[in-house]
Amino acid sequence: MSRPRQQRTPEAVTDRTTGRRIDLYATQTANRRASWALFLAMAGLLAAVGWLLAQAFDPAGAGLFVGVALLVAGVHAAVALAYSDKIALAAAGARKATRDEHRYLVNVSEAVALGAGVPTPRVFVIDDPSPNAFATGRNPQNAAIAFTTGLLEILDRQELEGVVAHELAHVRNYDVRFLSLLAATVGALLVVRDLVMRWAFFGRRRSVGGGGGGGGNAQAKAVAAVALIVLLIVAPLLGTLLRLAVGRKREYLADATAAHITRNPEGLARALEKLRDWRGEPLKVSEGVRHMFFVNPNLKANAAGWFSTHPPIDDRIDRLRRM
Repeated sequence: MSRPRQQRTPEAVTDRTTGRRIDLYATQTANRRASWALFLAMAGLLAAVGWLLAQAFDPAGAGLFVGVALLVAGVHAAVALAYSDKIALAAAGARKATRDEHRYLVNVSEAVALGAGVPTPRVFVIDDPSPNAFATGRNPQNAAIAFTTGLLEILDRQELEGVVAHELAHVRNYDVRFLSLLAATVGALLVVRDLVMRWAFFGRRRSVGGGGGGGGNAQAKAVAAVALIVLLIVAPLLGTLLRLAVGRKREYLADATAAHITRNPEGLARALEKLRDWRGEPLKVSEGVRHMFFVNPNLKANAAGWFSTHPPIDDRIDRLRRM
């Protein structure tokens, strides 16, 4: 028996802020290109850090320092692409949903995936009363979506379809892969920063008994050291702000995409209302995966601000109801 053909969702959605139409397939292509551009930028930035480190402490070892920095970049990118889904699912305490125990959830996920034109993802459940969900996976063929038991208890079918569609939109638009690489960039910078701090400590101890270099050489090292310190302080902060800003923008796009997949923006809006009004203990997850969830697990943090992981819930609801 042949499998039913997957439906294609509308190729464009409307940006409610600007009123312009957004081509979803062009967005997917742009996200793929941005992922590679981000990796190259990460490699270049870490190579610059390695070179400055060499100029500040040991110019003769520039090749070694740059090589180590590029190795860190490669390892972080490889881990982000290959294991981000496993890491996220483990960090959230998710377990595989079974058709016997979670038939309703599996059936809804299969139906929404068909409407979204993507393969059915692996479905997981998090045993926690706090309502939430998230998606992970480097592409639609390796996607996984997870839902808390609290979410399944409070949503009706239309609301659950909206949340499933929202999470599949992140995978379909390649948001997860891009944000994973962006997080890897920040992580690699922090690792190199720690290595630099240790090297600087031991380098100073080693240089205490040695003779000083020429005045020009000392000045060049001082300039390189200052530039290195500034780069290692500013770059991770800017990377974090960029990751949060991109994440907030992608939440709006995923909401709009989900509304077009289900043809029912009201279902997703009602789901957001229930999560906004829910009172109880927040879902306890590590800060590293908090940005991946449907809403910030700390519901009080779903407000505007540079360091917000998500846009305000009321703003998301308003945009959906104006579609």
